[in-house]
Amino acid sequence: MSIVRVKKARVNFQRDFRDFCHLPNYLMRIYGRDFSERKRTKWQTLLLRLYAVVTVSSHIYCFYFISQQVFLMFLSGVPNLELFLRLLSGFNYGLFAIMKYLAFKNRITDAAAINRVLREIYPKAGRERILYRVNAFFWPKWMLTVIYFYFGAVAFIVLSPLLESVIVFVIGVGRLGWNEAQFGYIKLYDIPYSFDHRSPFAYVLTYSIELFHAQFVIICNVCGDIWLLCYAMQLCMHLDYLIKILEHYEPRVEHHLRDTQFIAGFSQKHQILLNIADDVNTVFGVQLLLILISTAATICCAGIYTLTQGVGKELLEYVAFLPCVVGQYYLICFYGQRLVSSSENVGAAAYNHAWYNGSPSYKKSVLVIMTRSQRSMKLKAYGLSSVSLGSFRMVMSESYRFFAVLKHAVFDKKN
Repeated sequence: MSIVRVKKARVNFQRDFRDFCHLPNYLMRIYGRDFSERKRTKWQTLLLRLYAVVTVSSHIYCFYFISQQVFLMFLSGVPNLELFLRLLSGFNYGLFAIMKYLAFKNRITDAAAINRVLREIYPKAGRERILYRVNAFFWPKWMLTVIYFYFGAVAFIVLSPLLESVIVFVIGVGRLGWNEAQFGYIKLYDIPYSFDHRSPFAYVLTYSIELFHAQFVIICNVCGDIWLLCYAMQLCMHLDYLIKILEHYEPRVEHHLRDTQFIAGFSQKHQILLNIADDVNTVFGVQLLLILISTAATICCAGIYTLTQGVGKELLEYVAFLPCVVGQYYLICFYGQRLVSSSENVGAAAYNHAWYNGSPSYKKSVLVIMTRSQRSMKLKAYGLSSVSLGSFRMVMSESYRFFAVLKHAVFDKKN
């Protein structure tokens, strides 16, 4: 009996607004704040801000030495191509992380305003949430799998030097004994810092700084994107509900007052969603542009590394990481396409329902909704076209063309 009750409770459980925002709110700690309404003590607030300061400072420290080493190696004629490409990849991720951090932080107040509006219009009662099908629009398992695989791939890359050092030390203990075994002190980046890391305390300090740096890079590269996905899926949920109620509504001339109230409420809700979509593009337009550029840059870097270095440990790290970067951009394009389709379907629902049975004022209101729906909701990269599955195919094809041209122009001629 208890098992039946548990299953029934799971069926009746409907996600609330906090469930939608739990993951992005958790990642936002790197900014020293979040959008939740939970009250914190002064100590909790202080620790949160201290974490943000330490993380940002660690990234600035590591990024400075990475940039310095890349510049020096470039001036020296790239004596070690493998190391140069690895550092260039780290420079690429670090640079885009800084730009995304600044872009989102500059618009964080506007993002919080969008969050408040979506919280206000989110269905409150359990029955209302069932009508909205909130569980159907909650974070899909396949999407969470892509996101968590992304984190796992980065964790593998970040922790592999430490694991390699430990494994080498354990093997050395087995062969030479405890006193003769040497610890490798392998770091994430094979570059000199401002102090020698080849001592236990210095190594722990160095690796801690690199871990905080890696956290900054990964979180800043995905935090804004995950907030964008959170807002986009809720917009799709509200649009789906509007489509459903309009398709099943049957106006009557004799019910003029009821029809007027219905279409007025519908039009108001539709306008709110259009305003939210505009605000989303204002907040995340630069982020979307950076996502597009960083995805193309990562694919090209992976291709160049494959051509120059062949199969090795670093290539395996790329193989683990590259699908995550591509998957991240695909998620944005997927919901961009879904948002376009849902917004256009509002106009189709307005046309297909029995509007001809309504009063003249009702018909005019429906015409306004149809006209308004012609301007579909889109996720737009700043200064470029909308982000959709078509743009995903374009980025993939153009990246492949660049890779093919580079291979033919440089590497095939050398051979």
